[in-house]
Formats: sequence, structure tokens, C-alpha cells
Amino acid sequence: MKIFYDKFNINKYSSLKNSIDIDKIDRNLELHLEKNEIYLINKNYKKPVKIIVDFNGQDFIERMNMRLKDNKDIFHKIFSNKNSSILDGTAGFGRDGTLLNAMGHNVTMIESSPLVSLLLKNGIERSHNKIRLFHGNVSDFLKHSKEKYDYIYLDFMFNKLKINSLASKYDETLKLIAFADDKKKEIVEIAKEYCKKKVVVKEPRNSTSSLSKPNHIIKTKLISFNIYLSHDK
Repeated sequence: MKIFYDKFNINKYSSLKNSIDIDKIDRNLELHLEKNEIYLINKNYKKPVKIIVDFNGQDFIERMNMRLKDNKDIFHKIFSNKNSSILDGTAGFGRDGTLLNAMGHNVTMIESSPLVSLLLKNGIERSHNKIRLFHGNVSDFLKHSKEKYDYIYLDFMFNKLKINSLASKYDETLKLIAFADDKKKEIVEIAKEYCKKKVVVKEPRNSTSSLSKPNHIIKTKLISFNIYLSHDK
């Protein structure tokens, strides 16, 4: 990966370079740190794609408002207790966490990849969003946490069909820079100890996951939400 930065972002460049091996990241990616805006250029496509976490973008806002107004949206069913505290333990580009925040919940995000964290933090700062973001491993975070959350939400990265749309290109780019979770079972068990109500794990509908059997499952056309009850239940 190539990195381009200006004088305003020297410290961010130095910090990132010290935390990851840049040479091991896809060579068709470019990271741009330009004053208040941080983004990626993914050149794996015929027409390079700009990847930026932009919660102020018109497309994002329109999709968000559409889901907020849809009383049948799956998130309204899963996270039924209003004004809940929710830990998004695998934040990614923050789309689900931001939706939950817009629904009125108190959301905390955790992201383990330094590069994803950098992009997400920049998006939150530019949107003046009040979501809390921490960089690190969700298991370690929970073990050192002094609070429990009503819900803990986990969206482990999984393979999706490559569809030629902007949303799918964001997902494909995320898989190139995110850290794989190799201890999913352990993470779920720890999460059950630190939530008051439910741990929600998002997976593809026809997943052959090795995770333990959930208490129940809520399905959409493509996605399964595996629900694990808290150890307190």
C-alpha cells in the first residue's frame, strides 16, 4: 500500500507506520491523508474507487433515513429495548453502529485494525457524531471494562458474493484491511458475560459457522442474526 500525506498528518502517518506492516497490505490500495479528510483509493477495479467513511454523504443519509422510517427493519426487532447501551465489537466502517446510534441507542464501537480505526475515527470526527470509538481487541476491552452493555453486537467478516456495486466494493476493501477474528467462540463467550440482555452475531443465512448453537435465530433473506442470551439471564 502506498501512503500520501500532508504536513497536517505527519503524526498520524508515523503512528500508522509503527502499528502495521504497510508492505503486507494490498499494493493496489492507496491511503491519502489530506488535512481533515482520510480515504483509500482501491485500484483493484477497472475504475479506481474512493473509499471514505462519510456519514454526511447524501447516499448514506438517504439509506439511513429509509431504515429509520421502516418499522419492519430487522434492527427494530432485534434491539427492541429503546435507549439501550450497545457495544459494537467489530465496528468496521461503522454503518451498523451509526444506524443504532440514530435509532436512539448509546453506542460504543471497538475496531481492531489500525487502518480501519483511522478511517472510521476520521468519519466520526467530520460528522461530529457522539459515538465513542476505541481501537483494540474486543475481548481485551471487555475484560478490562467496568461496565456491562444491554447488547453486544458482533459482525465477523465473512465472504460475500462480489457484486459490482459501490456498497460491495466497500465491503471487499474492508476485507483487505480488517483483522480476521480467529477466536470467534471465545469472543462470543466473553461477550455473554459482559452483556445484560443479548449478544447478537451477524452471519450469512447459510453459514456453516463453528460457533456454539445460539438460543434463537432471526433471519432475513440473506442474513442470520444469531442471538445468545446473557449469562445473567
